Amino acid sequence: MHRASEQYFVLTLPLKPEIWQQHVLEKRFEINRQIYNALLAKACRRYRQMIQTRAWRANQERLSEEADKEARKRLLKERDLLIQQYRLRKYDICHDATPLRQHFSAHTDSPVVQNLAAEVWQAVDALIRGRGTAAREKAPGQLRSLSGKTNNSSIKCREGVISWKGLLLSVAFKGNAYESQALKKELRFCRIKRESIRGKERYFAELVLKGTPPVKLQPDVRIDGRSGRIKVPGTAVQKVGIKAGFWKIAAVSEQEAILCDLPGKRCDLEHRKRKLTEYMERSRRGANPENYLPDGRIREGSADWKISNRYQKARSKYQELCRKQRALQREEQFLLARRITSMGDRFYIEEINFLKLGKRKPNSAGMQQSSPAAFMKVLRQKLCQQEKEVLWIQPFTLKASGFNHHTGSYQKMPLKKSWRIVDGQKVDKKLYSAFLLSNTAADQKGFDTESCREKFLLFLEHQKEALERYERESGQRNTHGGQALRTEDVRSA
Repeated sequence: MHRASEQYFVLTLPLKPEIWQQHVLEKRFEINRQIYNALLAKACRRYRQMIQTRAWRANQERLSEEADKEARKRLLKERDLLIQQYRLRKYDICHDATPLRQHFSAHTDSPVVQNLAAEVWQAVDALIRGRGTAAREKAPGQLRSLSGKTNNSSIKCREGVISWKGLLLSVAFKGNAYESQALKKELRFCRIKRESIRGKERYFAELVLKGTPPVKLQPDVRIDGRSGRIKVPGTAVQKVGIKAGFWKIAAVSEQEAILCDLPGKRCDLEHRKRKLTEYMERSRRGANPENYLPDGRIREGSADWKISNRYQKARSKYQELCRKQRALQREEQFLLARRITSMGDRFYIEEINFLKLGKRKPNSAGMQQSSPAAFMKVLRQKLCQQEKEVLWIQPFTLKASGFNHHTGSYQKMPLKKSWRIVDGQKVDKKLYSAFLLSNTAADQKGFDTESCREKFLLFLEHQKEALERYERESGQRNTHGGQALRTEDVRSA
């Protein structure tokens, strides 16, 4: 749809459809869901036929054993020929969608159906390349968005109105400065999104705009146009070091230090979700005793399930709690990212692959609770939005967690230990690592030890303030039932 090098952002605005328009949208979403399922069924049928052939099995066996690059290229070309033979390319699936789209031409159009076909191709391609285990159909209500390709056809935005096949939907504009600046940018395409909020279906217009999103500025503040922060003429570039973990993130600059828990799931909502899941399981077992074995396991091949009205109401409440949990966590992520980006101009961030680290059993629960990878994505987005300079540091090159600027040597630190001794002073491991990153040498191959010695006493003062602030915020969060409780071994990691 667009080149990978171009930057885009999404402006989400609520729609104000009338009741009859809501009924039309519900019908169109349901028809497009059935088209998606029909395309997926066709593609999966051909995929199963392909993987049962001798040629496919032989190709996969040789690929798993072959190490030579040239030989692997030939094997991959053979695999592509098999994919082409069984019509599993993106073009083939889009071609399958043509008769379905023509049959329902009153309720959908080519760009929308082609985007659905592209989603089907991605699901099947993940199976082919070993990135997925199953491609599942969408149940009623699971199709959440329909998207066009350009703003010239299909779903269009014209003068504050979303137009799609004779349906004119009013957009509720807020009229603030951020919205006005965003709408001045080039509009690439529109998307209609459906979301269930407090048991009611709400519809939104997602406008995909070209460029970077506007910076939200505070009133009556003189702001530098490049960075979006208070700029004092003649001051040097403010460097910030950032060290992120599974539970905490530390940021250190010359002016301050921050140690925060990553935004996690609220324990009160998690408690209510757990109660609902227990109730739903009891209700399902009571209504379907024939689908369970005597030891409590589900009987293999059970397909006929009776769903009671109370179960459906409990499921709706559970889905609403999940939505609220996601919304609150994402809001806190954006607030913390805005707080960190305001600390300086140049950011030294240790790049960590949380996906690989999450394979460790003690830390996998921490990733699900605090979502460090999702927060780092938000932080990257905010830094790019404000055009801040970002330098990503590989942890195996500088090894900030084990370096000592006083002795100039490295020492392997245990994961469970959150403190270390540097120059006779007790320092927090994450804060000290962020302090070292903020004093990275110009060639990024080591640390500026002279700068570390000059700023170390000031860092100790900032560390004391940061730890006191962290204890106060943690106490308030536990008092008001903010985030879920955490085990000590996972938290220290």
